[in-house]
Amino acid sequence: MTKKIIFNIGFWLFLWMVFAFSIMRFETTMESFRIASLIIFPLIIPVYIHDFIFDYFIIKKQYLLYLLSTAILVVFFGYIISEFQHYIEPVGSSETYGALLFMMILFTGARYFRIGTQQRIRLKEEEKKRLKAEMDLKELEAKQSQAELNLLKSQVNPHFLFNSLNSIYSLILSNSDIAAEVVIKLSDLMRYLLESSQKRKVLVKYEFEFLQNYIDLEKIRLGKKALVKSHFKGDMSGKIISPLLLIPFIENCFKHGIRINSMENEIDISVRVEENRIILKTMNNIAPVRINPASKKSGTGIENVKKRLELLYPGKHQLEIINDEKRFIVNLSIKI
Repeated sequence: MTKKIIFNIGFWLFLWMVFAFSIMRFETTMESFRIASLIIFPLIIPVYIHDFIFDYFIIKKQYLLYLLSTAILVVFFGYIISEFQHYIEPVGSSETYGALLFMMILFTGARYFRIGTQQRIRLKEEEKKRLKAEMDLKELEAKQSQAELNLLKSQVNPHFLFNSLNSIYSLILSNSDIAAEVVIKLSDLMRYLLESSQKRKVLVKYEFEFLQNYIDLEKIRLGKKALVKSHFKGDMSGKIISPLLLIPFIENCFKHGIRINSMENEIDISVRVEENRIILKTMNNIAPVRINPASKKSGTGIENVKKRLELLYPGKHQLEIINDEKRFIVNLSIKI
């Protein structure tokens, strides 16, 4: 309301001063103010009546009624103002009708320009607030996602170490020379594990080397107890991936695919790069001794990697897991 009052006072005061200063070239200062008042102030009432008529008829889209009422307004008040001015100032003439119509259009146009400007400013402010709110929300979501990722990633380390230490323990009981070699390999694996866990992305090349070293370690441990096939193919140069996404699926092959004293253990692992995708396929037999309620509760690694895939590659991965109680098959495709 205050801005509206200031606009109205300012509009008429500005016009009055413009007319007064333009007349000062021919008249004295006081005479200029008197003539400007005689010209401007009688127009105020019809201008505001026109402003009301404009809003009333234009909003209802009654354009003919608006034009008719405006014409009547101009003729009626134009005649009254002309007679009033002639009475006060008998000498001289004025274009009252044209001036009145011009002032009507000027005032209404200025008012709508002010309203439009205020709305644009308000919209810009609201847009800034909306963008800031969205940025704050995205930042909060990013922090929450990163916190969850860090939690999931932190769970990979002890899970991996637990399985590897079990492997070393088995080797120590059977062959101490091989156990020493495995300890060295495990040291390299753990070094990569610790370094990569601090990074958001790593080169696919290094991730594949890590996976191959882990498979080699398991081959040494198993010896002739299982037929293990592994294939790494494709152009890895320059491609990056979030670390430690694939290792839980490969760990799972060795954890659940080894039968006791059986030569039928088979594990097949294939990882390849095709253009902008990494495709992982794993297959392993399921040992009967593993098929029990307790084993179903041990899939921490698989569940963690599912959550990480949803956080890191939403809408950019496809995961298929087939478990028919004889074979466990994983098909994973990630767009990188």
